[in-house]
Amino acid sequence: MLYRLLILLPLLGSAGAAFAGDVTDSTGRVVTLPDQIARVLPAGPPAAILMEAIAPDLMIGWPAPVSARARGLMAPSASKLPQVPRLTGREDVMDKIKALKPDLILDYGGVTRRYFELAQAIQAKTGIPTLLFNGSLDEIPRVVRTLGAILHREGRAETLAVFAEALLTLPAAGNTHPRVVYARGADGLTVAAPGTDVTEVFTRLGWTVLAPEDPKGEHTTFRPSSIDAIKTLDPDVLIFSNPAMRETLPHDQAWRVVRAVREGHAMVAPASPFGWVEEPPSLNRLIGLAWLGGHEPASLAATFNAVIYGHALAPAELDTALAGVRSFQP
Repeated sequence: MLYRLLILLPLLGSAGAAFAGDVTDSTGRVVTLPDQIARVLPAGPPAAILMEAIAPDLMIGWPAPVSARARGLMAPSASKLPQVPRLTGREDVMDKIKALKPDLILDYGGVTRRYFELAQAIQAKTGIPTLLFNGSLDEIPRVVRTLGAILHREGRAETLAVFAEALLTLPAAGNTHPRVVYARGADGLTVAAPGTDVTEVFTRLGWTVLAPEDPKGEHTTFRPSSIDAIKTLDPDVLIFSNPAMRETLPHDQAWRVVRAVREGHAMVAPASPFGWVEEPPSLNRLIGLAWLGGHEPASLAATFNAVIYGHALAPAELDTALAGVRSFQP
């Protein structure tokens, strides 16, 4: 299936980023763009991955630390970019942002009132056009094509959009719809709530996301938990994001009380160069969707890395990216 996807991909294309006129972003804001867009500042990590995939040569830098190992799995045009201030949720970095002289600020993710108001405030305070695009999985092809047109990378954007459409429509192997707990943290006890962008991969697969009640009654993305609480939830599948859990699960008897651990349905999601489930919630989630849908991870990783990150993995790099992960059949 994956090899057929490659045949369907159109040839990559690029050209000078020339665009002028009004663009309506996912919030309904109409933003006037300059004639030339040569420097784009991603407001946060999800926008940075989107830019890395479409036009890394126009991206000013990474708004969060990126490890040397992750950088080694990308094309040089992306791997050599510096770290820059992160703008998402911040109001104390405006002078630093203006000093970078971006032609465009790009945000990507949840289209909530908070981020709508943040985009408005950033543009008002900096005078720099600021766009916010919907980061949901189903919107990826449309957003990629829209941004490709804005940046005059239509050929590259079409490649990515067709690839995303293919992954979004891959049939899941089997008809199981397990109940899942997804957790961050070195101890695996920071559990993601259902109905968030962090757990969207599971929701799209038809899985039921479990989480303990929020102790403060707030609708937070992550909630503190305990092994006993997870045992009580009794998930069919446990997915962890932190690599430390690879060593913990085989040796910590406390986790053996959880059925998913005893039955071999607890695992750590790969995270090279970025998380397969989230961290951050951007294009990188497409590979997690296919993997958890039951598709073979090695060919997925090789194809995905070449298409999205622009780097063909050597055998040793592929082993690193997979981190021992196996095909997933809940």
